[in-house]
Amino acid sequence: MIASSFNQTCLEMLHSRSVKEFSKRLFAFTENLGFSTVAAMVITDHSPTLTEFQTITNAPAAYLGEFENLELGRLDPVSQHCKNSNAPIIWDRRTYRSPREQELWERQAEFGFRSGMAVAMHPGRCRHFMFGADWNHDTCASVPHFRHISEYLIEFAAHAQAAAFELSQPAPSIADASQVLSRSELDALSRSMDGQTSWEIGAAMSISERHATLLLRRAMIALGCSTKYEAVLRAIRLGLISAQ
Repeated sequence: MIASSFNQTCLEMLHSRSVKEFSKRLFAFTENLGFSTVAAMVITDHSPTLTEFQTITNAPAAYLGEFENLELGRLDPVSQHCKNSNAPIIWDRRTYRSPREQELWERQAEFGFRSGMAVAMHPGRCRHFMFGADWNHDTCASVPHFRHISEYLIEFAAHAQAAAFELSQPAPSIADASQVLSRSELDALSRSMDGQTSWEIGAAMSISERHATLLLRRAMIALGCSTKYEAVLRAIRLGLISAQ
């Protein structure tokens, strides 16, 4: 995949304006990489006993009941890894070690879930994001250039997370946001949208890298976001910066 094309794909995902648009781009990207199925999930902990799941997946309809079964999720080593770690996991049959886990793998393999990659992000404020793409291959090691593909997946997942969080909850009003964001914070956000690092933003604005990082962090807090991707997207939707 050409870098410029991939960057454009990520930006388009970030700017998804509806769940339908998000789903279309999610499925197209992973299908282009050769994955059989994909799932993106926003998890919100409302209380210790109340957790909300919002899932988009192209998993077979016959498997959806098991896919969303919390009890099976507690047995699944991939789900448990994602629950407790930000590190990506590349999995196959060998990941499922106990007899019960092996039984679970055999069942999901019937629907094309034989190996894959998953990553979870836990930005705080009781929100979590899980992203997984699956193959109908016995192991990811058999897939040419999988290491390179996995790098694409992780970067794409970061953009998908921002869009998913934005679509799953209401944004603040324009009046509220415009009153708390300074011109320099908006300038830093706008520059970060083009992929500039804090060092590059600082150089362009004639400020230090640390000051640029602080401006981005202030903007994220003011907009109620956990990442600069979310903050950029929310600022665009509020009409505070331009996507052009």
